[in-house]
Formats: sequence, structure tokens, C-alpha cells
Amino acid sequence: MHIALYRKYRPKTFSEVIGQKYVVSALKNQIAGGRIGHAFLFTGVRGTGKTTCAKIFAKAVNCLNPKDGEPCLECAICKGIDNESVYDVVEMDAASNNSVDDIRNILDEVSYLPVMAKYRVYIIDEVHMLTPSAFNALLKTLEEPPRHVIFILCTTDIQKVPATILSRCQRYDFAKLSFDEISDALLNIAKSENIKLTAPAAKMIASLADGAMRDANSILDTCLSVSDEVTEEVVSNITGISRDDEIIDFAQKLIDKKTDEALLALRVLRQKSVDIRRLCEELIDYFSNLLLCGMKGVTSRILNLPSEKFEKMKKQSLECSYGTIENILKHLTDALDSITKGQSPKTALDIAVYKIGCADTSLQNSKPETAAPQRKVVSTFERENALRQKPTEARRQKPVAPSPETPVKQSEPPQKSLSKEEILKLMNTPQDDGRASPDTRPVVFSNWDSVVDIIGRSDVPLQAFLKGSAAYLYQNVVYIKGSEALNDYIRSHREVYPVIKNAIAAVSGKTYNIGGYKNIASFFEKERHNSIDDVLALREKGVTVNIKD
Repeated sequence: MHIALYRKYRPKTFSEVIGQKYVVSALKNQIAGGRIGHAFLFTGVRGTGKTTCAKIFAKAVNCLNPKDGEPCLECAICKGIDNESVYDVVEMDAASNNSVDDIRNILDEVSYLPVMAKYRVYIIDEVHMLTPSAFNALLKTLEEPPRHVIFILCTTDIQKVPATILSRCQRYDFAKLSFDEISDALLNIAKSENIKLTAPAAKMIASLADGAMRDANSILDTCLSVSDEVTEEVVSNITGISRDDEIIDFAQKLIDKKTDEALLALRVLRQKSVDIRRLCEELIDYFSNLLLCGMKGVTSRILNLPSEKFEKMKKQSLECSYGTIENILKHLTDALDSITKGQSPKTALDIAVYKIGCADTSLQNSKPETAAPQRKVVSTFERENALRQKPTEARRQKPVAPSPETPVKQSEPPQKSLSKEEILKLMNTPQDDGRASPDTRPVVFSNWDSVVDIIGRSDVPLQAFLKGSAAYLYQNVVYIKGSEALNDYIRSHREVYPVIKNAIAAVSGKTYNIGGYKNIASFFEKERHNSIDDVLALREKGVTVNIKD
């Protein structure tokens, strides 16, 4: 039967414990000097050796032939504790045995002398899970236990342990293992097991383990179930994370605001089955470390990073401002919060990347749109009356002789009367160079085919729907004209909005919103003019129009 690596390579002596130098030294000195306490509290994150050290301590205090505080592993007591045949060492999981009755069962036994060993040792794992009643039951015995009893409490959440319990124990804090410690340990295990484990793959696993040796062994075990040779690619495929070079490259795209390239890289990572939520967490961790990399006195060991990666990040941090990193972190944490609340990870991260890319242009520098002047509502009677009175009033006005100080204006061109056909022709003729301004009428968006080509690099299905479509620009919005199938696809796949916007920005150099052609279709319909409104407009242009009754 296969034995998991974390069990097979679990330390049996203090010298085999990875890291925890000060904790191990203190425990060995107590045993060697015969000054053994009656209650200990081991605290720290998972997989750092708390329960392992508790078992080694239980062996060492009961060993028949201890040496410098270490168990011999050869005597009957050491072997019995290892194979769990010595009942004087009791291990209880408080996560599943947390009631007051479970503690009372222990308290009923403490008065009895050990059967084989010198001390009865009670190891209570995840002690913070005990109920308040159970803690109260344990309190008195923990304060004044019999001389032959030792309690070792282990916890990953020290904040939940009552102060009354803390004050009665010797506390030892187990630190996270360093990156190099885990990486070196994995390579040693691979050597012992004749496993082909590359150094970059060991570093990737060490990074994933986040200071927990047990997690590192479990990841290695999982990778071995897929391939006898563990490489970066194998680890990436199994765990769904990105390689360091992919993270660094992706981060640089975000810093440089290369939104189209970043979205394309994100699509490639998704195709490789990278876990998007984990990628978001990795990016947050990366940019958090990037904030610290450029600070004086910060080293790779402080950040628990490989030295090569730290040097690359340090160089990267010196080339970008804290404001840029802060902005990126804000949008990434917002994306992770949205994912936690149930939004699609793909959509949330796409939106974050888009916002990061356009933060300085469309968000920070954007100005509120100026409200269009309200048009005065005039009744038909008022308009007709104005038309009839205006020419008469104009004829009644007498010319005023200019004073010597007043400059003489040039005479205006003579007004003329027009036929109905000429009026309609004039009303439909643009008054500029023949090309309508985006502020007045929609114009064809140039290079739309280039936009479709760029989209095809990252989203082939979307490109297929966009084939044969057209686009028009009107008041800072690009309106897309295509088939009804295209409209349905865009409506049902909201995640394509940033893809289209970023492709437009890559071609035009500007950020536009997008909309459907139906919103501007009325501009292209055959216009029907209100004769009164047309005449008023012509009068404003200096054309005399006489209306017959």
C-alpha cells in the first residue's frame, strides 16, 4: 500500500524537523536539563510541524535512552509511541471531539499513573475548536495537573484560545517555512525516492505550499500520480497555476497598460486550464510584494521569494510608480471580491484588466458630458405667426447711419426666394466639406476590419459573428451593425464587451463605448421635413422664404 509522502517523511526526531530552529532548541534544552513543563501551547499555520514536534516531545520525555534531548527511536517506548501501541500518549482532535464530555473523559484518566511510560502526554490538536464549557472544564486541571501528566495544545487560530488557557501554558510560535527550506527538502525527498524533480518545479511547489511542508509533499505526491518526471508544466497543469515567467510577463502588460495584449494573454491562460480565481489571488500577492520590493532593507527571505524572482520584481518595481501598483491592486481586489460574491471569474478579471488599462484615460481624465441646451417648445400657431410677422418687421426697420466711431459692416449678400425643390435640397446638404461630424451625424468607423482581425486573435467565436459587420461612430460611441445573431451573441455574452472595446482602442488609440445600430438607424432613414421648421431654419441661414396662404 502506498504511503503518502507527508507521512513517510514525517520527522521522527528534533534534528529532522525543517525550520523551527528556536522552538526545537528550547524543547531539547528542557528535556536535557530535566526542567520539563506541564502545559505547552504550539501555535502556527498549518503544516509547520506543531503536531509532529508534540509527538517527538512525547517520545523524548519518555525515552529510556535519550541523548541531548533527542529520542533514541530504538527503545520499546519510542517504537511503541511510533506504532501507537503505548496508550500513555493520547492524541485527540478537538475539531471533532470538542464537547465538555470529551474533556471530562480525559480528566477522569489523569489521576491514574502511566502504564508503561514515565509521563502521560495528552496532545489536543486544533484546541481552539473546544466549546467554552470544554475550556472551563480543562482550566483547573491544566493549572495544577498531576506530576505525571503533560498537556500539549496545538492550534492554528490562537485568537480563539481563551486568555485563561494561554496564561497557564508555555507558548511556542511555529513560523512558516522559508521558500528555500521547502525547495531543498523536496529535492532531497526526490533524491531518496528516485524521483525526477526539476529545480524550477520544486521552486514552484514551494511557492504554492506557502510555508507548509505538508502541503508541499501533498502537491508532489499528486504530481507523481500523473508523471514520473515532475516539471514546471506538470505542476502548472495539476494545480492550475501559472509559471513565474507568465505571471511576471502578465504583470508587465498591466503596468504598461497594454490592455489588448493582457486580455489575449488571459485568454491563453484560460485555454491552459489555469484557475482564474487562483490567478487573481496570485496577481494580488504579486503586486503586494511588488510594493515592498523597491523598499530599502527588503530581501527575498523577508518576502519568502526565490532570489531570481525577487531580483526581477525589484527591477520591475523601480520602473513603475506606487500609484500604478495601487491602482492595479484596487481593481484586482475588486475583481476577487466580485468572484467571492458569485460573479463569473472570467468576467470579473476581464473587467479588472480593462479598467486597469483605461484608468488614466477614460476614468481619471474623463469629463462629465455637457448637458445639451433645452429646446424651447413652440406651438404651431406661434411658429406660423412668427413666419408671417418676421418679413414685415424686417421691412419696417429703418437703416441707421453709422457714427464715425462705429466701423462700417460689409453689406450682406442679397436674399433670394427659393422653390420647394431648392429648399429640400438645401436642407439635406451638409454645410461643411461633405463629411458629417461625429457630433452631428454618425460616420463610418474606419479600420473596422482591423478591429475584427485583432478580436480574432483572442476570441474566434466572436470574430465569426462579427464577419461582414460594419460600425459607425457617433458622439464617442461605436455602433455596430450586424446580423441579429451577432446582437443575440453580444447580449448573452457580456464578457465580450471589454474584448471589443480594447480592440477598438488598439486600432484607434482612443477608448469608446459600444452600442447597437438600432440606436442610430433613424439617421439613415429618408427624412421628412416639417415645412415650418425648415423655413425657420432657412431664415436663420439668411434665405428669404415667402409663404403663401
